[in-house]
Amino acid sequence: MKRTLTTLVTAAALAIGLTCGAGAADVKWRLGSSVGPKDPQTVRLLDLAERVKEKSGGRFEIEVIPIETIGFKNVDSLRVLKQRALDAMFIVPYYVVRDEPMMGVFAPHGVLAEPEENLKIVDEQYKVGAEILAADKWNIVQVGKAPFGALRDLVIMSKEPVNTLEGLRKIKFRHFTKDGLKAFNALGVSTQVVPSSELYLALKTGVVDASVYGPTYGKSQSIYEVTCCMSYLAAFSMAYPFTIGVNKDVWEKVPADLRQILKDTSEQMWNESVEKWKVGAAEKEAYEWLTTKGGMKMLDPVPLADRKLIQAELLKLWREQAEKAGPTAVGYFERITAHLK
Repeated sequence: MKRTLTTLVTAAALAIGLTCGAGAADVKWRLGSSVGPKDPQTVRLLDLAERVKEKSGGRFEIEVIPIETIGFKNVDSLRVLKQRALDAMFIVPYYVVRDEPMMGVFAPHGVLAEPEENLKIVDEQYKVGAEILAADKWNIVQVGKAPFGALRDLVIMSKEPVNTLEGLRKIKFRHFTKDGLKAFNALGVSTQVVPSSELYLALKTGVVDASVYGPTYGKSQSIYEVTCCMSYLAAFSMAYPFTIGVNKDVWEKVPADLRQILKDTSEQMWNESVEKWKVGAAEKEAYEWLTTKGGMKMLDPVPLADRKLIQAELLKLWREQAEKAGPTAVGYFERITAHLK
């Protein structure tokens, strides 16, 4: 009986040891998000982390950390990697042009005439983004595309009904990119850049009266609580190379099979989001919710004549910025716009 009991105890201990060993992670990463904890981007990165952990049998664990919680701003995304503050970073191109001007060569939001034009340039823009990050200045490897649902629409969300350039010239306006800021200021609209994490308070306190935003973000960030109305403005440039970036030496230390799991999972989530984007699923759901439960009013779209003025200003800025940055940037610009022709 003693021998039987001893055998059972030993077997149980061995089983527990094997279970613990199997669950131990071979790689543990801290992945930075450039926006707040509740932002859809952060939520999708958390989803990516869960899928990678499951597919790797627990061998690859990723902790998602909004960088604002550790003292960084979205414009510091490249510095997070340079300073080794985190293992990986989700890089949004238009946030990092201060440190890497070449990341401003991509199609600015609002410059595309139709949402479907994104599909013509997206692969080329990701190639360009990978080349810029891989330069000796950064030595960052692009290991994954955006794993979150891409947007189709940009809307104006305002505290009072407004859906024309003339109306915008009478109020304080917010854009989320420097290109947008310059374009609208050039058209006589008092515009400033406000981070998404600060937008709710900025609208509530009157720092700004209206904002360019995506309808899905308007719901998730509760912007409907501090605005009354929305109107269609332009196509969202989902072709931006939103990138999971990792320092080259950190990436090389990850076992090949785990690297492939991360790349495949990111690509799978990207493809899922593109399929939803093609039918505008996210926007349809958001519009329905915002105009019913959210209590918002959908105004007529911004007039086509106004939208063309905005588009022309953005195209002019896009070309000028490339020329100012030099021959390499002009080459990138021409590579991208060649696909639109």
